[in-house]
Amino acid sequence: MSYSLNIEFKKQYLHIIVNGESNLANVLSYFEEIYEACVYQRCSNVLIEQHLTGPCLDTFDIFVVVTKNFNRAKSIGLRLAFIDMNTQHNTQALKFGENLSHMRGVNARVFYNNNTQEMVPWLLGKETVNSN
Repeated sequence: MSYSLNIEFKKQYLHIIVNGESNLANVLSYFEEIYEACVYQRCSNVLIEQHLTGPCLDTFDIFVVVTKNFNRAKSIGLRLAFIDMNTQHNTQALKFGENLSHMRGVNARVFYNNNTQEMVPWLLGKETVNSN
């Protein structure tokens, strides 16, 4: 494994920062660690800030990640906010992962800018709708 994971408990959610190489083995492994942290902290709200280098996972690998993790995610009522900080990664592949998670009953959302004022309210279910 060639990644590092920083897990910070922020009272109502876990803020995860992952650094390292983008590959299936690393992503599967860090999701295992996140699940264990959720159980340990008794917290199902997770914000993942991913800083992985190298090519984005392809759609098949994303399919593998979601299908290997959705039962555990559902069992703890996971609500997942995800941002990929590598601007060269394929946003369509990330959207595929979000849609696949929804089809499997997992509440996940991909964000495209690192704006905690947008992500955290959504994560905590306190998102307001602007009426213009």
